[in-house]
Amino acid sequence: MEDKKNMKKPTGEKPQKQTELEKSTYVKEKEKEAAAAQKAAEKANRKAEKAQTPKLPLKERLKSPRFRHGAVAKGITVLVVVVLVLVNVLFSALSQKFPNMNIDMTTGGVNSLSEQVQDVVESVQHDTEIIIIGTEDEVRNNQLLSSYGVNYSQVAILTDKMHALNPKITVTYKDLDADPTFANDYPDDDLVSGDVIVKTDLRSYVVKYYDLFDVSSNYQTGATDVYTQAGDALAAGISNANAETLPVAAFDTGHEEQLPTDALESLLKSNNFDTQTFNLLTDDIPEGTQLLILGAPSTDYTEEELSKLDDYLANTDLAADRALLVTFHVNAGTMPNLASFLKEWGMTVEDEILAETDANKTIANQPLFLMAQTGTSTVLNEHADYGYLLDPQTQPITLDENVTGVTTSTLLTSSSTTAAVATDSDGSDLSTAPQQSYTLAAMGEKTVSAGGEDYHARVVAMGGSVFFTSAYLQSGTFSNSAWTADLAKYVTGTQDASAVTITPVQTNTLDISFSSAASGLVGIGAFTILIPAACFIAGIVVYRKRRKL
Repeated sequence: MEDKKNMKKPTGEKPQKQTELEKSTYVKEKEKEAAAAQKAAEKANRKAEKAQTPKLPLKERLKSPRFRHGAVAKGITVLVVVVLVLVNVLFSALSQKFPNMNIDMTTGGVNSLSEQVQDVVESVQHDTEIIIIGTEDEVRNNQLLSSYGVNYSQVAILTDKMHALNPKITVTYKDLDADPTFANDYPDDDLVSGDVIVKTDLRSYVVKYYDLFDVSSNYQTGATDVYTQAGDALAAGISNANAETLPVAAFDTGHEEQLPTDALESLLKSNNFDTQTFNLLTDDIPEGTQLLILGAPSTDYTEEELSKLDDYLANTDLAADRALLVTFHVNAGTMPNLASFLKEWGMTVEDEILAETDANKTIANQPLFLMAQTGTSTVLNEHADYGYLLDPQTQPITLDENVTGVTTSTLLTSSSTTAAVATDSDGSDLSTAPQQSYTLAAMGEKTVSAGGEDYHARVVAMGGSVFFTSAYLQSGTFSNSAWTADLAKYVTGTQDASAVTITPVQTNTLDISFSSAASGLVGIGAFTILIPAACFIAGIVVYRKRRKL
């Protein structure tokens, strides 16, 4: 043990290691020099052998395996590149000529023609010109309405597909800056960029830009929501412009009406009605009227006005069904003359307001917002499934089935847990009010003879007017618009007329999006340049490797 402790490390160890390292470096350098010399010698030998080898005739060289392998590689490479370029050019040309070949990857498929739009387009028999107000570059590159977040190129895409589906439909563009006098042909339409005109030899129909797209503020998030109904709106214009005849829907404007009619007029136009306004007190009812609308009047009607309504409903010169639609508002007050008129048609609108007592049947915990149910005595459309019908702030209607010559029916009802309270109620009496199903919309019907044929005269009473406002007629959640369209066609006997249901689709949901210019650039860059270039480079690499085999 002591010997181990007293052992000393050998002297001179460090210098020995240094010497070994120096030798190793020296050896490595010599090895590199030897390898380089050997490589140079081998290269010189190959060069000498090549110089001594006699050249084969061209015919033999062409038959050699080396040449054949190289030629095949080159040929395949060139052929693949040529095929890829030709395929891309072919598909680019075909996609322009046949737009329906393009795959729609947008949210909601907004760049595709829906089934109902295709039906309208395929049914067109008249030459139909779609005139888009704006230059083609502005439209296709989303320069119109871009400040609102609208992808206006959708209009060009859809109209191209309409033309491809039916050649009778043509598409042109009109720049109002270049031709400002063009708008003089449409003095009542206040044409601006983004509007679309559908024109046939029968009539013209102007689709306003706000009929194509709807931009609104989201009060919950503070963001701007963009909705499109371009396909449906364009189809509605095509259907209207191609209809052989249009029944008139006339709106009275002389009684401080509380119902905003823009949404209802738009709906009726899209269902092939010609909408007009008039003053019942001072004007004649427009000729050809089949639907007359009193939209939540605030003042009562005179005997002279009611006499006009009687004459209109009993007109024996009108060889068609005719109807009167009267809507009410809870704050309108009493109108005894109008009430007496409706009573003659078997209907009384009560001075009460309805509320839902079952919280499970309310919308956003609003008891005055009733979920309506369709009546069973009159079926407006046997093929329709209306889903949710919302009828806010409505009054109950009582029917009298004993009026001579009048047949009454219920169109809409409330749930069995509905209560009726006074219109000025604060809600405290809601829990004690009796609950039952109430009539929300009703109809009285008579038969009128004209030209040897029997037709229907109908009066429809709606206990509320909010049902027909834009918030619910243009909602994708509720079926108010479908029910209203079917009601208008049923009471006028025009069920066979083409109709388009306008369904908004939100377009600015979180998604990957490109402008038309960007998507075109990506398509050209990826499929016309990058992929062929990659194949070409891969071919060169394979060729060079095969040469060494």
